[in-house]
Amino acid sequence: DKVLQDLIEDNIAAGRIKAAEQLEEYQNSEMTNSVVGRNNGIFAAIANTISSGQLYILIFSGIHSITHSTRIASAIVVFFTLLLFVLFWIFIRNTYSAVLRRAFLESRLYETFPVAHFMHLKLVHRWIRASLTMLLKTVLLTLWSLTIVGGVIKYFSYFLVSYIVAENPDIKPMEAITLSRRMMDGHKMECFKMELSFIGWYLLGIITFSVSDVVWALPYRVATHTEFYTEVRAEAIEKNIENAELLNDKYLYEYAEESLLRQTYKDIEEQKRFIDENRVTLPPVRAFIAKNFGLWVGSLEEKKMYDEVDNRRQQIVNDRAVIKWKIYPQRLNPLWDDKNNLIVKGIRSIRTYTLWSIVLIFFSFCFVGWIWEVGLHLVADGVFVNRGVMHGPWLPIYGGGVVMIIVLLARWRNKPLTEVVLIVLLCGALEYFSSLILELTKGMRWWDYTGYFLNLNGRICGEGLLVFALGGMAAVYLLVPALDTMWSKVKPRIISAICVVLLLLFSADLVYSSFVPNTGEGITDYTAYEEIQTGQNSIE
Repeated sequence: DKVLQDLIEDNIAAGRIKAAEQLEEYQNSEMTNSVVGRNNGIFAAIANTISSGQLYILIFSGIHSITHSTRIASAIVVFFTLLLFVLFWIFIRNTYSAVLRRAFLESRLYETFPVAHFMHLKLVHRWIRASLTMLLKTVLLTLWSLTIVGGVIKYFSYFLVSYIVAENPDIKPMEAITLSRRMMDGHKMECFKMELSFIGWYLLGIITFSVSDVVWALPYRVATHTEFYTEVRAEAIEKNIENAELLNDKYLYEYAEESLLRQTYKDIEEQKRFIDENRVTLPPVRAFIAKNFGLWVGSLEEKKMYDEVDNRRQQIVNDRAVIKWKIYPQRLNPLWDDKNNLIVKGIRSIRTYTLWSIVLIFFSFCFVGWIWEVGLHLVADGVFVNRGVMHGPWLPIYGGGVVMIIVLLARWRNKPLTEVVLIVLLCGALEYFSSLILELTKGMRWWDYTGYFLNLNGRICGEGLLVFALGGMAAVYLLVPALDTMWSKVKPRIISAICVVLLLLFSADLVYSSFVPNTGEGITDYTAYEEIQTGQNSIE
């Protein structure tokens, strides 16, 4: 590969030029202004990025920006950005495989899968061990892949590791690898044929730019793999292979006796008495605001009791569903500890938020959005760019989007499917009209999705809406409740002081940026947009 050769010879500039030329050649046949354009974005760019050599450029640029940058600040940001990406991959992205399989294992027997169960690894205090096990699997598989044939064989040998971790995250990393090898003895060819049966779905995913994967193929494949694991697991236990006793979560595969469930969840009546004795009745206006917008207006002491009563009410609903065999009985899990109920309460999404909490939520996601976009630009181009229309380290569209979701969609929070559809519509409208208003008032664009898959006037695109959907659901059901629980432990006067300072700084930046907006190369995409428009006019 000529691009790789240039990089090895420390000629990054030449490699960048060749990769850009190759990428342009791949894209020349694409309509840049088409709604289904494929010359930008994640869905369209993966194959082009690898085949053109751009992947090598991205990796080398990130490394080069640290080792040769003359700006200490940029080097520090690059380092922490890369570190953040690595940690995210190890502890979130790579572990997601086990989390997803845990969801399918529970769902094959029980009709309801509570959102809190996505945190099962956290609830049993085994998230780090599970992550290290999945990391070891990836490292070993990568090393074996260098031998090509060995990589294929080990792919099927390690096929069950994520399911083993999902069932028993307490298992040691090497034990999980070894157990998977033993369980797959005599089943590799069967697994190979099963994978071949999905070829049509893989091809359809390529044709539909992964849309069919998201809608149908991926859940179908994982469900099939889950049934495969269930059968192989039963055989391993029957044959009593070494360490088969580590597959010990029996209630993933059979219902518990009703008497055992009632005995384990006998505190339901006690919870009901607590609710009756401590019920908080709100005036009509405050009740309306709390129910429809999820906002609390009143004293914090009263809120604590209101939230506690609400938590117990939700717990009773879940516990009754468990007794009726509709939800997996977490209290019967071998790793369960009653203290885990505090964690469940901490991430419960049906709650009210104070105005101070809303302010902190806004600034938290503004800052995270800024770090994300600055970090992506640093890794991709090796250049620090202060992204956003404002000058401070915040992108209001991220914080504003999350706050709008939390407040405007509060009443649908107990209906996840409805919530995700409304998140896409709300965030799509927010991004579209933000782009339109900025262009009309400032005469330029700060982002342009022209050429991205399923874009609308270059203001929103399909992959952006997908990110909004996934990120919005994570924020509503996990991140924001966890942050709110953390902040509730801080003294109110400290929280209010922090909020006031942040609001003053933000207001000053907002006023200044209205007269002197943050613009420049890498910040606005207006130049590229003008070139496209000029090209269209010349064609017409």
